[in-house]
Amino acid sequence: MADELEMGYQSALYINTGTYETPVWSELDIVRDVSSLDAVDKVDLTTRGTARLGYKASGYGLREKGWSSDSLVPAAGETNLAYDALITAQNAREPVDVLHVEGGVISTDGLPATRAVCGVFGGAKAEPVGGEASSRAFELSFIQNSDQDVPVNGTTSGSAFVPSS
Repeated sequence: MADELEMGYQSALYINTGTYETPVWSELDIVRDVSSLDAVDKVDLTTRGTARLGYKASGYGLREKGWSSDSLVPAAGETNLAYDALITAQNAREPVDVLHVEGGVISTDGLPATRAVCGVFGGAKAEPVGGEASSRAFELSFIQNSDQDVPVNGTTSGSAFVPSS
C-alpha cells in the first residue's frame, strides 16, 4: 500500500529548456504530486438497427494525453528553470516539450518515459490571506504541433530519453 501512495512522488516531470532536436531536460522538482491522464473517449455508434434490438453501440474515440500537478511557487529570488519555462509558455500561449519519467528520475536507466509537446493550462494560484502565493496547479495537455505528431513512449538511458522503435 505504501508503494502506491509514493508513486506520484517518485515519478518526475521535466520541461525541455533547450530545443526539440537537442533537449535540455530541467526537472520540475517543486511539484508535489504528478497525475497522468491517458484516457480513450467512448463514442456512441448506436444505429436504428441496434436501438431496435435494445442495445446501445459504442466505439473507441480519440485518446487524451497529459499530466497535472500542484507546484510550489519558488521563493522570492529562487530560480527554477522548469517552473519559469512553464510560466513563460503559459503567458505566451506557447507549447512546452514535456518528459514524464515513471517511478524515478531521468538519470535512472530503463525507466518508462513519455515525451509530448503540451499546452500549459490552469495555473490557478493558492494565496493564503495575508501571504504570498504558495502553490500553482498546472495541467499539461498534448496539443497539435509541428515538432511531434503524437506523444512518444520510450525509456531512460544515460540521463536521456530514448524513444521506442
